[in-house]
Amino acid sequence: MYKYFYLIFTLFLFVGCSYKTPYASSQAYFAVIKNSKIALADTGFIKKDDNRLNLQLFSASSPIFDLHVKDDVCIGYTCLSRESFNSKFFGYKHYEDFVEELFNMQPIYNEQNLVSTKDGFEQNIKTENYDIVYKIENQNLYFKDKKNKVLIKLKELK
Repeated sequence: MYKYFYLIFTLFLFVGCSYKTPYASSQAYFAVIKNSKIALADTGFIKKDDNRLNLQLFSASSPIFDLHVKDDVCIGYTCLSRESFNSKFFGYKHYEDFVEELFNMQPIYNEQNLVSTKDGFEQNIKTENYDIVYKIENQNLYFKDKKNKVLIKLKELK
């Protein structure tokens, strides 16, 4: 009797923990990410669905950067609230959906200073806390905060 219970429990444990819901889309990018704590330049993937986002960068086929955005923001196994993540990663406590809008290549700060271009848009936003240049062109992302020394570039690989 205990053997069957042990077998069922073991199967339940492995099957239950191994299933992961696949993302709706995945796109390969060459990424450059620099801030006061890290400097990376490598290939990776952005995987998305309606309420999740994952950015993974690889070097020699090993993940070196793994960012998950859902309710919280996690890098590897360390999770923070969105605003805490913004404060640590971007050097300023931007609004809650900032990182999600950025990596989904949507306008930030309620489309403040938005200029539409032929293949996307551009925003230049300057305050005493940040000096942002944000451009989206043909699914390529360029984000630079001159004041907080943050640079993110994503170039789509085809």
